Amino acid sequence: MKILLFSMPDGTHPLYPRFCRPPNLGLTSLAGSVKDEAEVKVADLILRRDDVQKAVVEALETVRPDLVGLSCMTFQYWTARKIAELIRRWNPNVPIILGGYHPTIMHETIAREDGALFDFICRGEGEVTFREFVRALKAGRTRFENLLGLSWRDGTEFRHNPDRPLLALEDVPLPDRRSRLWKGYRIHGMGFDTAETSRGCTLPCNFCSITQMYGRTFRTYPIGRILDDLEEAARLGAKEIFFTDDNITLVEGHLEALCDGLIERGLNKRLRLSTQASVSGLGRDGGTIERMARAGFNLVFLGIENVSKRNLLTYKKGDITGMTRGVLQELRRNRMMIMGGFILGSPDDSAEDLLEQFRFMEEEALDSYLVQVLTPYPKVQMTSDLEAQGLIVNRDLRRYSGHFANVRTRHLSSRDIDFLRWKHFPYYRSVRWFFKATGPRVFPLAVAKEVFARFCEGIVEKLRKRFISEEYAFMKYMERYLSANLFFGEKPDLTWPDHSAAAPSGQRANNSAEAKPQPVDA
Repeated sequence: MKILLFSMPDGTHPLYPRFCRPPNLGLTSLAGSVKDEAEVKVADLILRRDDVQKAVVEALETVRPDLVGLSCMTFQYWTARKIAELIRRWNPNVPIILGGYHPTIMHETIAREDGALFDFICRGEGEVTFREFVRALKAGRTRFENLLGLSWRDGTEFRHNPDRPLLALEDVPLPDRRSRLWKGYRIHGMGFDTAETSRGCTLPCNFCSITQMYGRTFRTYPIGRILDDLEEAARLGAKEIFFTDDNITLVEGHLEALCDGLIERGLNKRLRLSTQASVSGLGRDGGTIERMARAGFNLVFLGIENVSKRNLLTYKKGDITGMTRGVLQELRRNRMMIMGGFILGSPDDSAEDLLEQFRFMEEEALDSYLVQVLTPYPKVQMTSDLEAQGLIVNRDLRRYSGHFANVRTRHLSSRDIDFLRWKHFPYYRSVRWFFKATGPRVFPLAVAKEVFARFCEGIVEKLRKRFISEEYAFMKYMERYLSANLFFGEKPDLTWPDHSAAAPSGQRANNSAEAKPQPVDA
């Protein structure tokens, strides 16, 4: 049996693929779970963004699969639909199974609205469900009532089997990285891969969708299994690893034990490591960051989220701003680069509240930033709150990457938020940044390349502002970013549902912002 698994080409940040092309870890984990049952190939479309349609057909012709799988997040679902349509044209009889975060959360809606495109939906953690499903197909079964975690078409209707309990991670096979169809995963020109040491998070953050996937739980892999996986990645050419954990610092002792294992096996000499981490987790023990540095970590994606006490309480993060500054200082002391994660667009945000965030970024001169806008992801508690307040203004899931405003606040339209984010985003242009950030000192060549690209972009923007208008420069920026995740001839939609054309950018739109949106699945 031949299986072809596609990940989507859409990036959370439209320009990240320029310097960072990460592999899809989930699909290689699925491949590892069925490697003894079938011949599996993983096609990471992040590597073929220039011509996605051609890449899909090429992969289909190369593998000639008996089963095709697609994995997507919410903002990638449109692309998954288009790829499913392409597969149907290539061979209307090949079964298609859909999985990932969005299908898990929205399986009933997908079955009802797009049931003709997909034959099966794998919900939740897929390793065991997918293995049992493949075995059932090989045995010639056409009914799947007893297969937990599977939704399947029964004639013209979909059946949704009961959920599968969470897996014991010690029983999950290693990912099969050799199943990848294409090569070229890079970050700053180096071989790049991803790994995980845990799944889940128990924190109460109300903007996050992770609890819809795992509930409020946290499980860890055995340290030996993690190290074996990293050694395999290194053998296959990886020089840098990013840990995809939802919260690697949640349980005291886990990250520390991992660091000790990395040092004992000498992996700290062979790999550069990076991870997402919470402020509270790193601030709990002053020795953790120093141990991470010795273990080979060189970058932390830090969930700062916001520096407004009001907004932190709104997000149920607690008042962590003071702790944030201490963690930033300790990371710099240990020569670790910092990517700061921020979320704008809280219900009470004004223009001054947004500017407060950008002043903090300029003052702290972080190495890089992921500045997102509060996004009404399906089934998340914050989405219900925003819906009740009439603050959700856009229902086009293609913009749900976190990079675009789909909500308004009580003081700003969604267009105002996008405009202010564009105007004040710190593009590595200050002298303070050059002397305070870690990257220019630790990785001067890689940083110089990206800074030069951003500098050129900045020159173009300044020329547009000077000789045409600031409004024109903003719209060209939006056109470029919205076009980056369109792969099937679509045109970018340069409109905002709550924006009055007469309202200038940076000011609150007129009464159109008060229009109540239609309900969504919250």
